[in-house]
Amino acid sequence: MKSPISLESNPKKLAFFLILPTLIAVFAILIYPILYSLTISFTSATLRDMSFNFIGLQNYFSALRDQKLGNAFILTIEYSAVTVFFKLLLGMSLALILNEKFIGRGLTRSLIIIPWAVPYIVTGIMWRWIFDSNIGIFNFILNKIGIINEYIAWLASRSFALSTIIIADVWQGTPFFIIILLAGLQTIPEDLYEAALVDGAGSFRKFVHITLPMIKFQIFIVIILGAIFAINQFDLFYIMTKGGPADSTSVATYYDYKIAFRYYKISYASAVSYLILLLTAIITIVYSRILQRSEK
Repeated sequence: MKSPISLESNPKKLAFFLILPTLIAVFAILIYPILYSLTISFTSATLRDMSFNFIGLQNYFSALRDQKLGNAFILTIEYSAVTVFFKLLLGMSLALILNEKFIGRGLTRSLIIIPWAVPYIVTGIMWRWIFDSNIGIFNFILNKIGIINEYIAWLASRSFALSTIIIADVWQGTPFFIIILLAGLQTIPEDLYEAALVDGAGSFRKFVHITLPMIKFQIFIVIILGAIFAINQFDLFYIMTKGGPADSTSVATYYDYKIAFRYYKISYASAVSYLILLLTAIITIVYSRILQRSEK
């Protein structure tokens, strides 16, 4: 009678049984919800009637004709471009400063991570209080230094509401840019700067011809991830303005939320979610191609 083969004598079976719990968790948490939501997007299902009647691409065609969704996508792109620009500008500036040697550099590096560690919900509540029209410290400071005579309802103004969210997002997300860019700066050999100094290169020329080319990959990473985070931003819009006033801060993710949980059109919301995913993929591919061409 043949003895059964033990797992120890069969490394492939042992490896499979070891990773099986992880595979099950990944399928249950990630793959199944994706397949389920994709299936729903081709049906007429709502939160009131989960009948799953197949309607093909009708939800996607409806989304392409939805003017409010189009405006939300335009607002999303504008918001993403502005936030990524300011995060990159501030992140690069502060990373260059933190890369220099000065007293308290280690403590400063530790403290600058704090905004990034704060959850978006807490960030939204904090900045909503800061910009509050009655008790907000922002109005208080501007009033005391004489810039404004009366308190301004920043979050209720079509002109200022989006700017307040941009400020909150830049405050929260800039430390991530700093960490990645600072890591790239620390990999640049000092010999390159010393050689450039001998050749008579100034600070600006060293930055353009040495620093930027050497951290091109880190810049690519922060721009792509920053754009993805901005496109999928929801918490700040929900906490601070709830898409208002008059849909002036209703970005694609918040509009998608309203479709699903205010109008109960879960299948249409699923289709919009995949259009948001498509927008993210397009931006990533386009920027990757631009980077590849610049390298060539």
